[in-house]
Amino acid sequence: MIALLLRYHKRMANKALACLLLAALLPLVLCGADYYEVLGLSRDATASQIKKTYRKLSLKYHPDKDPSEEAKKKYVELTTAYDVLGDEEKRRIYDQYGEEGIKNQGQHAHNPFDIFSAFGFGGSRSNTGSSQMQNKGPDLEIDLEVTLKDLYLGRVIDVAHRKQTLCHKCRGTGAKKASDVTTCGGCKGTGMKMKVQQLGPGFVQQTQTVCDECGGKGKKVTSTCPHCGGKKVEVDEDNLMVSIERGMVDGERITFSQQADEAPDTTPGDLIFRIVTAPHKRFVRQGDNLHFSLTISLLEALVGFNKKIKHLDGHIVDVVRAEVTKPGQVITIQGEGMPQHNFPSNTGDLLIEITVKFPTSLTEEQKEGFKKLLQS
Repeated sequence: MIALLLRYHKRMANKALACLLLAALLPLVLCGADYYEVLGLSRDATASQIKKTYRKLSLKYHPDKDPSEEAKKKYVELTTAYDVLGDEEKRRIYDQYGEEGIKNQGQHAHNPFDIFSAFGFGGSRSNTGSSQMQNKGPDLEIDLEVTLKDLYLGRVIDVAHRKQTLCHKCRGTGAKKASDVTTCGGCKGTGMKMKVQQLGPGFVQQTQTVCDECGGKGKKVTSTCPHCGGKKVEVDEDNLMVSIERGMVDGERITFSQQADEAPDTTPGDLIFRIVTAPHKRFVRQGDNLHFSLTISLLEALVGFNKKIKHLDGHIVDVVRAEVTKPGQVITIQGEGMPQHNFPSNTGDLLIEITVKFPTSLTEEQKEGFKKLLQS
């Protein structure tokens, strides 16, 4: 037990040392770096372009894929650049004052231990953006129609989503230049003014009212953005990769955090896709089981049959009967149903309901033959 404890403490000490070394190297790595150049983007790139580019490059240089020191250095650069450019408020400060402005705000990159989590050192990365408290916008729920085959095999769907985003020119300020947005002097940026009213000798009432100079916004804008006309927002399209997992069921939800409509001074709500299964021509799903209707002839019902059913993924299921089969009889084939969500190695059953097709008429010879059959 003592040996185990010693090894554990040694391992934790090594991780802590690595974290401290990376923390010391981080300012040197990014000193004077242009965050737009790091991501290979122009300064008027949209929020979705920044997000998409970072996602692509971070996967390429992630230490799990490329353990080289060069890749680790590049990954740190990418993550730090995205931490600033992926947050509208930090990006606005960076565009106006540069890296020094971010440092003065105490927001130069996120907690280094968040980066270290990508290297397996623990910690968690937050996507909440600015540390300032903001109201959260409404969530958006969208029905996503998928096929039964998608749910049987699993699939990644590329979904184009049009949504309201902050204007990529003014970053949601509504001004032509970032320097044209100033803190309101009347309320000192709070959006509220304190009003003192004397009700009588020794009696004073203090009330809080919306600032009449800035309308409660806390900021004043002295110009208008030519791109959005001061509206601060525009409509943009974002491509999302929606992963449909094997065995998912109708009504199940896939959530993309903070991917709903954007608005100034507001944290975007969540974008939620709700699974809706399109009807299948041959199979009907009930829980983890699949139902299939099989039609056979009267002769096959009496003497037996050998039928082949093409499953959702194309493999063939043999249905063999050597005895009499009744109309409405259900034949169960175990393990040929749907995979269970979260436990796809476990599968339901395939339930085959038999329908017997009777002849519309019989010859005299056939009638006599059936009479002899029934008498025997």
